[in-house]
Amino acid sequence: MKGANGVSKRTLLGKPESAPNFYLRRFRVEAGGNTPRHSHPWEHEIYVLSGAGEVTVSGEGSALSEGVAVLIPSGEEHQIKAGPNPLEFICVIPAVEEY
Repeated sequence: MKGANGVSKRTLLGKPESAPNFYLRRFRVEAGGNTPRHSHPWEHEIYVLSGAGEVTVSGEGSALSEGVAVLIPSGEEHQIKAGPNPLEFICVIPAVEEY
């Protein structure tokens, strides 16, 4: 996705696995990397597996660390940044066309 820096994504369960309602994805954001600022018309949930960083939702920043879960509401601009080490997290979205 344009604006991403050091981000990789792997779909664990999605359309190829006939997931009817939700897709499960795993992201890795390299040290100092970030997702682009973006929004979309669906909510999603993230769960941090390892590392630390920050999530910004509608201009409000919150710390991310292992074991933290975050709800990102539909339509809200958001961005995830890794700290000095890679950040890995699970992301759940409704079964929509992935970007």
